[in-house]
Amino acid sequence: MHTTTKQIIASLSLVLFFTSINAAEIQVKLVDKSATEGTLAFEPGFVMAEVNDIIVFTNVSNGHNSHSLLVPAGAQSWQSPFDKEFRVKLETEGIYLYACDAHKRMGMVGVVQVGKAVNLDEARKKVSEESSSMLMNKDRFDRALEQVQ
Repeated sequence: MHTTTKQIIASLSLVLFFTSINAAEIQVKLVDKSATEGTLAFEPGFVMAEVNDIIVFTNVSNGHNSHSLLVPAGAQSWQSPFDKEFRVKLETEGIYLYACDAHKRMGMVGVVQVGKAVNLDEARKKVSEESSSMLMNKDRFDRALEQVQ
């Protein structure tokens, strides 16, 4: 029995090891101006990811952070410090919505889809609520959600 327990532990360790090797790091830049996304943006504004991938929020311009507005049930929300690289491990399938605290009203928002869009209806409702209070880039969330598969 003792040998079987060791074999199970060894097998699980290998599975976890190979799962972590396959996880991707996806860079999202926080910028004042983007050639593809416009002013005050996360670049890219939409990311397709897999479970266990890591989003690396990198400040290209000062005065920005990343703060989750909606995460799937069971996922961890986050709030990064301003002007610091920040990593978020995506461990739960679904849609994640986030914004820069200082520039949310300017439409500095982004969307990540992890696997299946299990909370798409909830995301659409939140996007509608958030977009109504934006002064600029009111369609940015909608354009990102159009890319959800």
